[in-house]
Amino acid sequence: MLHRRSATHNCLADIEHYFQQPPPLFLDLELAVCWILACLLQHDSYPSGLLQRLQREHPQLRVSETVLHQAVDFLNQQELLECYSKRCPSRGRPRRMLHLHEEARAEAERLMEPWQRWLLEHDPLTT
Repeated sequence: MLHRRSATHNCLADIEHYFQQPPPLFLDLELAVCWILACLLQHDSYPSGLLQRLQREHPQLRVSETVLHQAVDFLNQQELLECYSKRCPSRGRPRRMLHLHEEARAEAERLMEPWQRWLLEHDPLTT
């Protein structure tokens, strides 16, 4: 039996508006790994800082906390990361900082070309 999907738009102008302001695009595990590596190639960070940076630098892109933590776990299992605690004066407890091992930098840098290409194709702010 064929089911018809009900239209969520009242007129063609609504569809045009959809293309002018598309909904956020969520990163999957592979893309989240690339995002984390791109950030850590520049400097150490902490998971919620990565979420904030993605939203600030690429407002049309999102990553769920679940996928972000899966990506961090993946990088840990690959032994590419070192985690350490850093006390911040404005916080009660220390932050869990992520550091990319020096030995992993070349491998991470090889992923930056396809990652940048993907960004150019999918993030309207980079085009």
